[in-house]
Amino acid sequence: MEKSILHVDCNKFYASVECLYRPEIRNKPVAVGGNPESRHGIILTKNEIASK
Repeated sequence: MEKSILHVDCNKFYASVECLYRPEIRNKPVAVGGNPESRHGIILTKNEIASK
């Protein structure tokens, strides 16, 4: 059998999970960033409200 690698990009996944676990931020703009020591200024994902 041939080995395959599948890459799936789940848009807004990390922000959606954070809003699921923290209901107090569900109706607020949410952005998830990386490690500030090694990933300067990178936003990994944002929710729908922050996208507007």
